[in-house]
Amino acid sequence: MDSYNLSYTLDPEQCKTLSGLARRCRDINGWGPQELLQYAATANSQAEIDLKLDFLQDAVAHLETVEHMQAEKDRVRITEEERAVCSRIADAFAEMYSLDLMVLDAGQYGFVKLQDYSYPFGFEEAGIFTSGRDLFDDLWGEWYSLRLLALTKGTPLADLDYQDMFRCLPENQQKEILDKREYFLGLSGISL
Repeated sequence: MDSYNLSYTLDPEQCKTLSGLARRCRDINGWGPQELLQYAATANSQAEIDLKLDFLQDAVAHLETVEHMQAEKDRVRITEEERAVCSRIADAFAEMYSLDLMVLDAGQYGFVKLQDYSYPFGFEEAGIFTSGRDLFDDLWGEWYSLRLLALTKGTPLADLDYQDMFRCLPENQQKEILDKREYFLGLSGISL
């Protein structure tokens, strides 16, 4: 069993009470102030010690949370180069933004894609991007799926997965979709 030494700082009134108790106890069993405090600490019930340990767990968890939040605050999550690339990509796809899909600059934390707005609850989905390539791929995937769904709406092709939908489209529509990807790449000023 581990044992620990504890130090207590007593106010003057507590010192006076402890000294009086020690004088009374010295003749009975020879205990002084140190032994009396040890007896008091040892005589605490297990429940009281558990309460103190619960308090300490909460206090340490709070300290860890504060430290973690400070570390997150101090850390830059997106480089200035990636910020510039993400900004161009967000602007390139602006034509498809609506209340149900938008991309916002979140400062040092990157760019946030908000999707599926529902009043009064707000957006149901949010994604954070710190890489231009990831943001482009995600927004291209959104545009691609929306375009395929629009082209196949009300047809048997609507039940297929996106790859099969694309393969079943006429060649001129396939070319139009692929050209649009190049258009977005050009607006973004990137090459993948």
